[in-house]
Amino acid sequence: MSGTDADGGGAATARAYPHAMDVFRRLDGLEALQMMQRGDVPPTPITRWMNFTLEVAERGHVVFAMVPHEDLYNMIGSVHGGIITTLLDNALGSSVQSLLPAGRVGTTMDLHTRFHRPVTAATGKVFADAHVVHAGRRSATSEARVVDANGTVYATGTSTLMILEDKPSP
Repeated sequence: MSGTDADGGGAATARAYPHAMDVFRRLDGLEALQMMQRGDVPPTPITRWMNFTLEVAERGHVVFAMVPHEDLYNMIGSVHGGIITTLLDNALGSSVQSLLPAGRVGTTMDLHTRFHRPVTAATGKVFADAHVVHAGRRSATSEARVVDANGTVYATGTSTLMILEDKPSP
């Protein structure tokens, strides 16, 4: 939030804790993710907006989850593929971020999603379970699966991220 309340009404509010992006600039990626998981810092704006939850944060491995509902449906009655891809991208990028030291960030260079079956409200909570396959100095590759509580696979994805030095704006 940029100094206004969550409903966009414009009433100024003070942040009780640092913005998530500020935390990633000054802390190890895993530390920052674990702080977010504990609620010590707010989730990133996309995580909050998409109502994703960070379930697991380990070095090289993260799990984000979401509860599908009809507001996310496309015209054929399942969760829109862009929502599932966003869940995957969030997990894929965060798994790489969990390996990075303070001041280094990963940004998506490419992203591939393969859909195996539709996700609907009846599916229940789904989990994007991502892990790093390769981490180099300039790029990293990760892969993930979207599964339900029974382990049924709904989508898989891979991503390559460019590793950058992140310097705060003056």
